[in-house]
Amino acid sequence: MERRDSEIIRKKIERLKKLPTLPTVVAKISRMVESTETSADELGKVISTDQVLAAKVLQLINSPIYGFPGRISSVTHGVVLLGFNVIKSLVLTASVFDIMIEQMKGLWEHSIGCAAIAIRLARRFPSIDPEEVSTAGLLHDLGKVVISSQLPEEFQQIIACTEKEKTYIIECEREILGTDHASVIRWVVKDWNLPITLVEPILYHHNPSISRNAPLQTAIVHLSDILVKAWGYGMSGDSYVPKLDETAWQRLGFSEKDIPILVSEAWEEIESVDTFDLFS
Repeated sequence: MERRDSEIIRKKIERLKKLPTLPTVVAKISRMVESTETSADELGKVISTDQVLAAKVLQLINSPIYGFPGRISSVTHGVVLLGFNVIKSLVLTASVFDIMIEQMKGLWEHSIGCAAIAIRLARRFPSIDPEEVSTAGLLHDLGKVVISSQLPEEFQQIIACTEKEKTYIIECEREILGTDHASVIRWVVKDWNLPITLVEPILYHHNPSISRNAPLQTAIVHLSDILVKAWGYGMSGDSYVPKLDETAWQRLGFSEKDIPILVSEAWEEIESVDTFDLFS
């Protein structure tokens, strides 16, 4: 298979500025979140102008991840409970994953499973925002969505490579594209003005030791990704469980005796989200 020049790939992705399927309202929401003068009511009203987007954001807010199932009936209420940055990220999540074709539903399941486990782990650490960490879990494989939607031929080659070579999808991405999904999403999110505590877990979930500004959050998403793959829930592009990064494990402060507990908790969270379907 011919390897593409990563610079060509980067320029193609960067020319997008934003994913073409994101509604215009998302750009306005991004600007509003950055303003100190925006109220929760104003932000909720703007999101609600797009009925489909508002419905999906409410669906996410009421998902088993956040613990408010069926209790939040307005976007404004959700903004108050979860905060501007999390709501902005949920808007992006609902919009971006809307482009997933049926065969990528497995990636959505993997992502929501990762988010559910991440929030469970994050609640052990009072110094970080669990909802924000879970949103990073939702978005951690967003680069694969970008590759699939913008480079469909190459994406099919990548999937074929993982099956033929029996290796991780990230290895085939590097072989075919000269880059990988983490680098691809770096080129996209730089224009989204997301907080660094959301960006680093997305960019470095395969290499958590690189994270300097959000090391704990990145370690949590890294471990959550491994746990959801170990349970075989969803499909992230390959069926192989990544190696646990030793630095991430040390940052989390877990020991060998914690492993059965973590695995059991991961399964509980996967069971809780198993029936949740953003596509319905």
